[in-house]
Amino acid sequence: MADIIASDTTILNLNQAIYDALAEYVPIDLDSGVSIIFDLPNAENPPSEPTLSVFLYQISEDLQMRTSPMRVASYNAETKQSTLAPGWVNVCCNYIITYWDIGQTQSISPGSPGSAPDNPSLKVMNQVVNALINNQEIGGMPGAYARMIPPKAELNSLGNFWQSLGNKPRLSLNLSVTVPVVLTDKNDTVASVQQTEVKSQQPPFDEAV
Repeated sequence: MADIIASDTTILNLNQAIYDALAEYVPIDLDSGVSIIFDLPNAENPPSEPTLSVFLYQISEDLQMRTSPMRVASYNAETKQSTLAPGWVNVCCNYIITYWDIGQTQSISPGSPGSAPDNPSLKVMNQVVNALINNQEIGGMPGAYARMIPPKAELNSLGNFWQSLGNKPRLSLNLSVTVPVVLTDKNDTVASVQQTEVKSQQPPFDEAV
């Protein structure tokens, strides 16, 4: 059986980086805190505790940032060979972020905490907004760039999306992050430069004029 080629883990690292960024602003791991999951809750069996859902629904190559990166060569004096560093591709990861409060599955009456202008759901989503706009350059991931965007057409309209989640619309944020995913290192080698030579010639005076 052939050996399995090791895959780049940038996307997995991105999920952890987003979690770390949110955890700086959203209270988690406390008795009254919020859980952060990277999945969509089941509408028929909603979470039993306040939950922030960070759902990765699309991964594609970022064609707007499609460039030809320069592959740096390193020279090995022992083998007298130059090896090219692996290239990379800019990959766009699109997320939808929603908050699931315990009381959101029940009807909200006037005067209840859920109907206030600073209700618990809006407080958490405000914390999320601050986390995202203050971490547009994802920490610990050179070349990664995050931005909040309008709903993507790939969601096939928010109406259909909420219908799949039990017809309970809620505030949602769309996050798009572009990360450089390193290509498989194939140990490409290039011929080393053995010597250089420069020739110059002074043109005749009349031609120079």
